[in-house]
Amino acid sequence: MTVSAKEVQELRKMSGAGMMECKSALSDSGGDISQAFKLLREKGIAKAEKKSGRDANEGLIGVRVQAEKASIIEVNSETDFVSRNSEFHSLVNSILDISMDHESNTLANNENVAELISAAVGKIGENIVLRRSSHLSGNIHSYVHNSVGEGLGKIGVLLKLNTDSDQVSEIGKNLCMHIAALNPKSISEKDLSNELVNAEKEIIKQQLKDSGKPDNILEKMLEGKLKKFFEENTLLGQKFVIDPSLNVENYIKQSAEKNNCKISVEQFIRYELGS
Repeated sequence: MTVSAKEVQELRKMSGAGMMECKSALSDSGGDISQAFKLLREKGIAKAEKKSGRDANEGLIGVRVQAEKASIIEVNSETDFVSRNSEFHSLVNSILDISMDHESNTLANNENVAELISAAVGKIGENIVLRRSSHLSGNIHSYVHNSVGEGLGKIGVLLKLNTDSDQVSEIGKNLCMHIAALNPKSISEKDLSNELVNAEKEIIKQQLKDSGKPDNILEKMLEGKLKKFFEENTLLGQKFVIDPSLNVENYIKQSAEKNNCKISVEQFIRYELGS
């Protein structure tokens, strides 16, 4: 019999099962959704439904770079034990495979991903969620912190450089390690959101309001504290984690001069599990 897309979608919501499993169950049940759900339960596929409401706060960050394409994803599980399971690693890698072909910053509506996760939930027995995904292309560098496998860990970084050299892999990796360690909020001061800067100004003003200093002194103190905020929270302003005698901007300048090339940071993406 012919099964409508609406019926399949309804059964998927009820059961958490994959599209093909739902189509097959509806066909076998003559289009009776309740009976189809029962068939899925009997096969052990519908048990994903009860898992889907549970919190998934553990998991892994997955990073993949191939040529000038890269993807980064966060897949969550309920327990760290499951995130160390080889079947979970296989799931993350399979989603990365799809992400590399998808070439967009969202996989939320990808049916292949949904089916992979549904099957994994049924097999592993925990709620599993693809929380987020991003894609970059160009001169890409990467780093994974707390690695538990190739491209799998608790913190992942993708970095896009604008450069005329193909000899900057070490520089790119060093910058990725820095981003993983110090978590900058933007590349530079001009990239910080106005909302964040204004909120910080208000905090500083509250800190200074009872100091009794003249307005002109308070203004200088505000500027000084904001400067420190920019230095601590922007990539180019931060002290370089490998050599704190330099900030990152100076490290990049020195590296460019040493390699007789141009280097600038065009974009970075940092995923930390649960953040």
